[in-house]
Amino acid sequence: MIHRLLVANRGEIARRVFRTCRDLGVETVAVYSDADADAPHVAEADQAVRLGDPMSYLDAAKIVEAALASGADAVHPGYGFLSENAGFARAVLDAGLIWIGPPPEAVAAMGAKIEAKALMAAAGVPVLPTHDLDGDARPDVPLLVKASAGGGGRGMRIVRDPEELAETVESARREALAAFGDGTVFAEPLLEHARHIEVQVVADSHGTVWTLGERECSVQRRHQKIIEEAPSPAVSPELRRELSDAAVKAAQAIGYVGAGTVEFLVKDGTVAFLEMNTRLQVEHPVTEYVYGVDLVRLQLEIAEGAPLPGLPPSPVGHAIEARLCAEDPARDWRPQAGVMHRFEIPGVDAEFRSGGGLRLDSGVVDGSAVSPHYDPMLAKVIAYAPTRAGAARRLAAALARARIHGPVTNRELLVNVLRHPAFLAGETDTGFLDRHALPASPPLADAGAVRVSALAAALAGAAANRAAARAVGGVLGGLPSGWRNVVSQPQRAAFTLPGAPGERIEIAYLVTRDGLAADGFDGVELVSATPGEVVLAVSGVRRAFAVSRCPGVTHVDSVLGPVRLAPLERLPEPVERIEPGSLLAPMPGTVLRVDVEPGDWVTAGQPVIVLEAMKMEHQIVSPGAGTVTALDAVAGRQVEAGAVLAVIEEHADDIAGTP
Repeated sequence: MIHRLLVANRGEIARRVFRTCRDLGVETVAVYSDADADAPHVAEADQAVRLGDPMSYLDAAKIVEAALASGADAVHPGYGFLSENAGFARAVLDAGLIWIGPPPEAVAAMGAKIEAKALMAAAGVPVLPTHDLDGDARPDVPLLVKASAGGGGRGMRIVRDPEELAETVESARREALAAFGDGTVFAEPLLEHARHIEVQVVADSHGTVWTLGERECSVQRRHQKIIEEAPSPAVSPELRRELSDAAVKAAQAIGYVGAGTVEFLVKDGTVAFLEMNTRLQVEHPVTEYVYGVDLVRLQLEIAEGAPLPGLPPSPVGHAIEARLCAEDPARDWRPQAGVMHRFEIPGVDAEFRSGGGLRLDSGVVDGSAVSPHYDPMLAKVIAYAPTRAGAARRLAAALARARIHGPVTNRELLVNVLRHPAFLAGETDTGFLDRHALPASPPLADAGAVRVSALAAALAGAAANRAAARAVGGVLGGLPSGWRNVVSQPQRAAFTLPGAPGERIEIAYLVTRDGLAADGFDGVELVSATPGEVVLAVSGVRRAFAVSRCPGVTHVDSVLGPVRLAPLERLPEPVERIEPGSLLAPMPGTVLRVDVEPGDWVTAGQPVIVLEAMKMEHQIVSPGAGTVTALDAVAGRQVEAGAVLAVIEEHADDIAGTP
């Protein structure tokens, strides 16, 4: 029996495992890096052990030491980090601890994807051919370069031009090494417009292997999933049997024990093995909803030696999961960092229920710091309903009503996908986002909603000023908001949109005994105003606007859609002038490579500096043709967001080599 469990991970997966442990009466131990000292998973555990620097989650020896020091008798790896590291699994077992996962031999067999594909082919599982990247022959394009030691889109690149193969392979190797500690990569034909389908397997140590249907994971960005669902809208009963049979063959070929996932690409009836994840999958909640199981509980029970029942449960209904990430889709998925001032998803079930309606698996709470050191996923929101359309509607509504006050997220993109006619028709594949141009899709709040929200923000700000004046008391406490000698003049407020700083929104209004008079807002009546909520009647329709002020940003949430506003000060403080042509660090990170030197001529779009943040590489390119006149970036240096990395004196004529 497991009495005390250490989770060798962080964020939402650590909290997810802790939730099942509480239900079972198992004590919990968290590990944390210095960057995560105040993280929610640390506070929720019964004990917590410090590991050290931000990348210490990859230090197997320290984690085993932490387990022994805390008196844990078992280790759950979660996903990512060391979850598919056979050496770590062996170290846990060698220390006399229970490993919540498959045997190390099974992890090793699937951990190196090149060898895994050969093993699967021998077992009768269909695979795509693998191309030799170290030989002299140039393989046909398009190709997909992949990391052998990991997944999640790290170390994965598309090659369409043979001339770019060598540089692409080198970039993929660097990213794979940073993410998994192994820079081995390989390539296979790019199967474009295919569906990404995976099968959940659960196997005990007594020879029973379950398959719990399939998950559709085709909506992806940068080869990383953002929306998953079960079952797939495109899988027929015959295809389901074919996928399940192949998944069972894969599990049996390596003597698999525990919960795992076998992934496939499916196109026009062709099924090709992609990889096997020898761990719990990020998107496991959709399977839990549809099959009424707790996969973490099954993991623990199997590790304790319990047998599975002969037959798995039958599926009921449909579940869809959305990954909420701190990133900006309109800016090449640029990761974001900062403080999550407020994080609230309305309607979430208080406890996980297999037949429930809305579930939240989150790594952040109000006040959490979103670190630049880790994957940008903040949380997963999962909706269940009897039908696919019902689950999509429930999930889209929950995300649209969510109060997310902090770094920019992909929330609006997720809602737009869930409401898109093609998605609702089940017409998804791995090129879905690009084909429908959704990364740059419009915000949930239209221009009219933004202006009304700005009016609500101005009225809430005035109410906050009145409350502050009353708190001060004396003469100030008796003055109305916005008091001035000429009382007939309106009060004014101005905002910009953080995503479009050049767009200014001016609000001029006057509140008298006759009501609200606001320029450009005919038919708008003020019902009530407090610092946190303003109720307006627009053409007779009453709506409430929740207003929250954070440093530099005011958030307005309503049924019209979420709006972020940057208040403009009437008397702003002087700021340091940034030299024209400056290239700024878009996020905190580490300078990975500098591709230019002072005096170099660069063209528009030419890579200048490569940053590494949130385990991904990000190119900073020249906005135009010109000369590098200053350079303040050195490989290996940590930089903060907004730091000036280089200055380019732009020239009108883009003639290479001609300053």
